[in-house]
Amino acid sequence: MSAAPELYDIYARSNEAVTQEFDVRLPLCEGAVPEQLRGVLFRNGPGRLELYGHRYGHLFDGDGHINRFAFDDRGVTYRNRYVRTREFLAEESARRILFRNFGTNIPGGLLKNLLRTRFKNVANTSVVHHGGKLLALWEAGWPHRLDPGNLDTLARDDLGGALHNPGSVVERLVAPELPFSAHPKVCPVTGELFNFGLAATGTRSRLCLYRVDAGGRAAPPEFIDLPGGYFIHDFVLTARHRVFFLTPTAFDLRKMLLGLAPPVQTMRALPGPTQILVVDRDSTAHRRTETGACFIFHFPNGFEDEQGVIFADGYRMHRFPDLNPRPDRPEEHVKPYLTRYRIDPGGGVSEQPLTDHTGELGTIRQDKISRRHRYAWSIGSAPGRKTPFSTGILKVDCDGATTLFRDFGPALTGEPVFVPRPGGTDEDDGWLLSMHYVDAERANHLLVLDARDLGTLARLRLPHATPLGFHGTFVAEDAA
Repeated sequence: MSAAPELYDIYARSNEAVTQEFDVRLPLCEGAVPEQLRGVLFRNGPGRLELYGHRYGHLFDGDGHINRFAFDDRGVTYRNRYVRTREFLAEESARRILFRNFGTNIPGGLLKNLLRTRFKNVANTSVVHHGGKLLALWEAGWPHRLDPGNLDTLARDDLGGALHNPGSVVERLVAPELPFSAHPKVCPVTGELFNFGLAATGTRSRLCLYRVDAGGRAAPPEFIDLPGGYFIHDFVLTARHRVFFLTPTAFDLRKMLLGLAPPVQTMRALPGPTQILVVDRDSTAHRRTETGACFIFHFPNGFEDEQGVIFADGYRMHRFPDLNPRPDRPEEHVKPYLTRYRIDPGGGVSEQPLTDHTGELGTIRQDKISRRHRYAWSIGSAPGRKTPFSTGILKVDCDGATTLFRDFGPALTGEPVFVPRPGGTDEDDGWLLSMHYVDAERANHLLVLDARDLGTLARLRLPHATPLGFHGTFVAEDAA
């Protein structure tokens, strides 16, 4: 418990703003980079949490910042760039905050924010490489297409027109652009990318469903009307279905529209169970069932058996989390635990915890998406820790519900990305790539771990400290 204040201080320093953009070879501090590890790791996250003296109101508001690690026969080359969204460029030119965001109002009071419903696209949540394009993603707006080599921001991408709102005149006026979430899933069988978005027009809430073929061509979006307000960050793709967990939530629209508060300060959970929406993979046909009240940010995977039973693995919290947690009350922070949900064709739902370690930001072997998987890796903490910051890496055997845990404390750990070893046959035969923040050096390290036992194979030092960010992707050498 005595380490809690220290971890809060370390966390604050780990999120100090990135002020330089680099193009450098990374020095090797330990071990050796595996000879077969070739390709590029891209990571996305908030690069700064303040702008010209004004602190952003929430971590989710930070300006999108891409880290690029290229593995070749000479080592690892590092490059970092901010995503140059039109909002980013406008604020850089004005040297002040011009746009509202999830947790931030424009400085200047009510009149500066009254009826300002256009929010900043921070492009800071994830990055995906699909159909020959590299896209920086943010769940409430369009993706931004980047040059995969130099990370230049090329364009806001509407997926060939698929992200223009086809609704009524009023709906197009309120929300002309459809959102494209930060958690697409790529089917390893067909190569198709599936994704979703939540469109709220003021008159109704709609689930937008997207399908993009292996060549990058998007089909027209499909829609399902939702009976209330929800906050959906991720979903599950199986061989025949798309599964969404709907925790009832509400915003105080009056406060938001009047500019009295940004969305996060008006957000609250509503009483009642969590709805589960099971949608056919090839149509909008769907059915509903429910489970006990919970909230899940991330699902590492889901699959179904021959009898039609769906299994969804997610990092379950027993209630909707406080998105503005108090650092002086760590015991009140809601903890996520990897949990397997079983959804029967008749609607019955049961759940099974897979570990007693807290975890988040999970990954699996990507060719197991929508198929039965055995292993999931994530950031995590030892049982009993009350602070919300992860200093460890977890490996969970989902078949045996056993956990391997390695603690790197006091270093803070970032999301691990699994890379399969070429020619390997075992599901865990490969490497984990994870950024860690080392406070003693005020710098980040890139770790290459053996995915089987979490042992360190290589450690490389970045030339600066950079926020650990949210999500990343690895593009193999032959696909880069």
